[in-house]
Parts: sequence; structure tokens; C-alpha cells
Amino acid sequence: MVMGVLALPLAFVLFRRFPDAGAGLSFPLGLVFAGYAYFVLRTGSVLPQGRGGAILAMALVGLASAAVAGQDHRFRATLSRSGPGVLMAAGTFTLFFFAFVAYRSYVPDIAGTEQPMDFMYLNASIVSPEYPPADAWLAGERASYYYFGYIQAGLLTQASGVVPEEGYNLALAYTFAAAATSMASVAFAVARWALGPRLRRWAFVAAAASVGFLLFVGSLSAVFEVAAAHGSYNRGLYEAFGVEWLIPCPAPDGSSNAADRTNCFTGPTEPRTTAWYPTEFWFWWRGSRVIPNTITEFPFFSFLLGDLHPHVMSLPLVILALGLAASIWRGRSLLRASTHLAQPAWTLGLGVILGSLAFQNAWDLLTFTAVAGTAVFLRNLRRGPLMQAAPATLGFLWPVMLLAVALYAPWYRDFRSQASGFYAYVGAGTGPAHAFLQFGPLLLAALLTCTWAFRRAPAAETKNALLLALWAPLLPLLGWMLLASLRGDFGAGIDARDPATTDTYGLISAARHLLSGGWATLALYAATVWLLTAAFGVLVRTHSRTAVIPALGAVGALLIYGAELFLIRDVFFGGQPRLNTVFKLTYQAWMLLSLAGGVALAVTLARLWRHRARAAWAAVPVAAIALLGLVYPLTAAANRIGASSEPTTINGLAFVARSNPGEYALVQWVRSQTMPGDVVIEASGRTWGRGQDGRPVITNAGVDYSESARVSARTGRPTPIGWYFHAVQWRGQTDATARDLAYRQDLVDGIYLAADTRTIVPSMREAGAEYLVVGSIENSRYAGLMPRFGDVLDPVFRTESVTVYRVPVSKQVRTE
Repeated sequence: MVMGVLALPLAFVLFRRFPDAGAGLSFPLGLVFAGYAYFVLRTGSVLPQGRGGAILAMALVGLASAAVAGQDHRFRATLSRSGPGVLMAAGTFTLFFFAFVAYRSYVPDIAGTEQPMDFMYLNASIVSPEYPPADAWLAGERASYYYFGYIQAGLLTQASGVVPEEGYNLALAYTFAAAATSMASVAFAVARWALGPRLRRWAFVAAAASVGFLLFVGSLSAVFEVAAAHGSYNRGLYEAFGVEWLIPCPAPDGSSNAADRTNCFTGPTEPRTTAWYPTEFWFWWRGSRVIPNTITEFPFFSFLLGDLHPHVMSLPLVILALGLAASIWRGRSLLRASTHLAQPAWTLGLGVILGSLAFQNAWDLLTFTAVAGTAVFLRNLRRGPLMQAAPATLGFLWPVMLLAVALYAPWYRDFRSQASGFYAYVGAGTGPAHAFLQFGPLLLAALLTCTWAFRRAPAAETKNALLLALWAPLLPLLGWMLLASLRGDFGAGIDARDPATTDTYGLISAARHLLSGGWATLALYAATVWLLTAAFGVLVRTHSRTAVIPALGAVGALLIYGAELFLIRDVFFGGQPRLNTVFKLTYQAWMLLSLAGGVALAVTLARLWRHRARAAWAAVPVAAIALLGLVYPLTAAANRIGASSEPTTINGLAFVARSNPGEYALVQWVRSQTMPGDVVIEASGRTWGRGQDGRPVITNAGVDYSESARVSARTGRPTPIGWYFHAVQWRGQTDATARDLAYRQDLVDGIYLAADTRTIVPSMREAGAEYLVVGSIENSRYAGLMPRFGDVLDPVFRTESVTVYRVPVSKQVRTE
């Protein structure tokens, strides 16, 4: 809340045309500027590490805001006009923040999935003695990840004076509240522009609908989950929607189940639920895996799960970028290179905001800088002909892009991407039913724009717009055809999406398979992109203020469409090639479509209420389908909270204190008695046993998603090796990376398995380590194989279950 207040004058300058003057966007705006100041000044060794440095960084934003307010002769008038909006933003943020804190208090544990990794980055951003921060799971190396979100979360944690395990959960609450407040601000502004003075009260509906789409609507598969859990299902219907794995397979004799069948429900059968919602453990996980071999995560699932990932923390920032694009689009003056000379502070702000997109979540960079760039071009196109607008736009954008990269040069220097190529996707693709379950409410809501975009336009204008808009879906398809042909995959790509042939099935069966295969989904996505682009074209030609709505919807649909045609090659390429591409692009699409769909739904309902237009009645079934999307959050939240039986708290390590007091005491001792840069050796994660010859052998090489590197994750102290496969993801799948990680694993395991204790100290010095931990994890990973560390190391901390050893400290003492 303090950051939001400090950034208000800056928001007034950037978003003056918004009804709330950007008050709802001041939360992410202030935190981005404060986080950037902290990062740069820590990197330059100007700010001290710790709470003082965090407060100073925030104070710098306050000073910059005070300077802006002093020079802005319209500041008082803007503040007076936007007063109700400021109060509304403050109230919305407070409501959503404490609502999420209340929910998270039932499930606060920082454990499981990738939460230990998130906690490691949060702690590292707080305690790293030098900046850029260290990779605490690869001692001696700088972080190679998009970690700006962790810096911002660490800033809030330090400034508020809470411990990191509380700061983690409060950062999730901030993200949830800031995303809601920012979306409400942008949606309200866009709706007010679209509705005009007579219908502007419907802008509140637009804000509520957009926030609902963004943070609450979930996969429609939950409707089938609930019915199946209560035993009410029709096999044909479930098979038609591709969710037959929610019901038992029929046995050959017609009885209720057959355990040897595949693609069937394999969970508890008697009873499947003991409440109104499915009580099966984490049934809601399946909602993020509806499309086979992909991840189709959406915001409610993210917050339900509680991973503090970059794609989650970037939600407020991305909405800030969308608001910036909307503000640019609504401006009047021509933007060109000389604009930067006249408004250098504005240019600097643009560079910080747009540059932070890559630093926060690199996947967002291209999409949302493209949206901002398009807004600049459309604004310039209103001021003059194409031959004037195009060069002016290029002249304006290239300094901003160069500045955005230069401002974050310290991060780019250490960042290594796992991406290794751009490929045509030649797999089976998504079935129409799965596409509807996952994206149906959002796409249908965005398409409501078409019910009024074409209504008043002349027939010739509509026809021209439809013809010109064909390039939008055709260009990506032609690109796919070219890329697939160059790689020799064209034939395979054609066959994969439609395996049925008329020779095998006949015409009727072939048509049925065609309509249920990947090509049908591509056609539906292409039609959506086409219609929304055409609607945008018509509205632009008529200078309608509603043009931004189908534009945002078209970009969102294009992202989903593109994920069906292309993929970024990464470490998942061998098994699930498009997993990450679908995951990241459809998550972006969810944000864009939430804004477009929420506003489009409100505008259509307003027109229905006022004019009773026939086309506007389409809003009724779309709203009904959107309401079905609320089945997921209602049942999933009940399932998540209902499984909790512990006292409520926001301390993410309270479960450790309850279940393993020795490990909790270890965390507190390491934090208080070691220096932030001290290297601590703990189990590598591999499990060892004795072979037939009595020598140690690896019995389980699995490291990731385990308690490996738990001390480092909970304290931020570096350890030689953390989760192996995640290190590969952060640094690329290269021979050099594999050799380095294997060397680190062998070095750590060699210490815990030392046959000769005289090798322990040299090995620890080789690792640059001061401390070695022997706790419950080490005792289970190296059971009966560890040497007597006390013979060569000094025990400095001991509980019933944990001992910490230190390399003996030797000093030269002058004698007489």
C-alpha cells in the first residue's frame, strides 16, 4: 500500500487519461521502479544489503514522485478528479490482499512442486552479499534466471521486517491483489472509453468481469469432475469432451471397472467423494493438464497451488504494460524520435517498464513490447498517413528498445537461455473439446465484440475488413508450412493432426474424425483470429473508441493459435516438445482475453439492456458458460482448504517446526550464525547404498522435486549443487553444463562417502565450503556409509537429529 501511495504522482503522469488516473496501476508501477533502483544500486555497491537498503530504494521512488508532483501543474486537479478512483483502488487492493492471506493461512507450507526453488531465489535475493545475486543452488555462480520478481518480493519482505517464510506468502497475496486492482483499473478505463457517457455505469461490470475472468474462471473440466465424483456421468458425453479418464472403464463383462484398461479413472472409487465437492487429493491438478502432453495453467490454479513463479509474479507487470499500451493508444500527439528529447523522464519510465518484462519473465518480452509498439503505430496512424506514421513509429521505438536493454545490462550479462531453436509443431495438436474446456469462456466472450462491431458498418466496409483480415490467420499457417517443409516435417505434420482416412473409416467416420482432430481446432482458432481482426479493422476505420477490445482479443487468440503451429525448442523437446510453449503463450493469452472478454461482455450486456438487439442476446449463453467456469475455483478451493487440519498461519516453515524441530532449529542457526556468502554442503539428492562388493552405489539418481538443497532454499546460503535438471533449464543443456553439474554432485557425494577422512577437508576447500550438514536427509541418502566427520571437522551445532560441522579454523599466532 505504501508503494502504491508513493507511486501515485508517477501513475498520474503515465495514465492521466484513465478515470482513476492510474491509481490501480500504481502498485506494480511503484514496485517496478523500487525494484529496479534496488537492483542497480546494489549492483553498483551503492545501497547496503538488508532492510536499510530496501527502505532507501523505496524512498527514492517517493523522492522521484515528489519531484514529478512538484513540476506537474495538473497534479492537484488530477488528484481531486481521481479521488474516488484512488479510494476504490485502495479498497480493492486491501480486500483481495487480505482475502488471499486468509486463504493461504490454511495452506501456508513452502513445500512440494517447485516452491523450494522459488523460496531459494527469494532468500538469495535478500541475503546475497553482492549483486547481481548468487545462484544459491550452484555455489560460486551468479543467478541465470529471470528473477526480478524475487527481488521485488524480497524488497517487500525486507522493508516490512517479516521473515522470508512469511514474506513468501505475503508476496503471493500482493501479486493476487495487485493483479486484481490493475486489471480493474485498465478494464474500467477501456470500458468507459467504449461505452460513452450514457452507459458508463456498465464500466463497473467490465472491471468485475475482467477480474473474474483473470483470477477466478477456471477449466470447465471441473464440471465433469464434480459429476463424475458423484457418480453422475454419461460415457458418451465424457468421451465426446475427451475427459473419459474421469470415469471408470467398463470391464469386459460389463461390470463397473477394469483395472487393466488405460485412459480411465484410477483414483479412489468407494466413495469418490464425501462432500459436495470432490474430496480426492488434489483433483484440481488435472485442470491444468487438460490438453495432453502440455501444461495449461491459468491464474487461479497458480494461486491455488502457491508456486511463486516468474509467470505468476509477472501478472501485475503485464497488466501495467497493457495499461501503458492503452494509455499510449489514447494519446493525441504524434510520437517520434524528437518526443524523447522533449520528455526524457517519460522515455526513461518506458524503458524501465518495458525492459523489466524480460527480467521478470522473459517469455513476456516479445508479446507485450509488440502490443506497446502496435499502440504507438495506431496512435500515429490517427495523426497522419501510413508513410508518415510508420517512420515516426520506428523513430520513436528504437531508442526505447535500446534503453530497455541497456538499463538491464547487468542481468543480460549473466542470463543464459535454454531455448535452442524455433520449430514447426508437427504433433497431433489439441482436440476441439479440450480447447473449449480450457479456453471456451474467454474466446467466446472476446467474440462478443463481433455482435456490434459489424452492425453499423456499411456492408462494403465489412467485406473489405473481412478480406484484409485474412492475413492474420493465413500468415502464421503459411509460416508453419514453410518451416515444416524446410525441416522435412510437412507430411508428418499433416498426417499427425488427422490420422483418419476415407479408406479406413468411410466418409461419415472420416468427417467425424476431422471435426474432432487437430485441424478442426486450428480452423476454430483461425476463425476467431480472423473475426476479431476484422472487427478491429472495421472499428478503426470508423474511428471507434471500442477498437482496442477486439485488438486485445485478436492478440490473445493469435497466441493460442500460434502455440498450435510453432514451438520453442528447449530441454523438454525430446519427450513433450511443446509443453513450455503452450504453457507460457496460453498464460499470456489468458491475460489478454480476460481483459478483452470482460469488457466485451459488459459492453454487449449494456447494449442488450438498452437496445434489446438480437445479436446482443449472445451475451446470455456466454455469461452462462463463464459462470460454469466458476465451478473450478469453488470446488478446488474447498478441496484445498478442506484437507487442512493444522492451525492457521502464514509462516511457510511452520510445518517444519511441527514435524521436524531439529531441521527448523538448523534453519534458524544457519541464518543467525553464518555469513550470507558462506557455502554450506548438504546432501546432493542422490541416494546411495552398498553394492554386492560392499562399495557405495547409486540406488536413486532423482534429485529434483525432493528435499535436496533444503538448507540452501530456506536460508539463501549457497550450496555446491541443488536440483540438477533445474540447473540445466537455467543454463542450457550443454556438455559443459553436464560436466560441471556432475563434478559438483560427485564432489559432494565424495565428502559424505569418504573412505579416508583425510580427504574431507581438502574436498570441502575445493568446494569453497565452510560448513557441512548431517541431518535426517543426509542420514537417509547415505545410510550407513558416512565417515566419522568429528575426527576432522569441528561440530558447531547439534540437536537430536542434526549436526553441523565446520572446517577447523587455523590461525598463525605470533610467539615471542
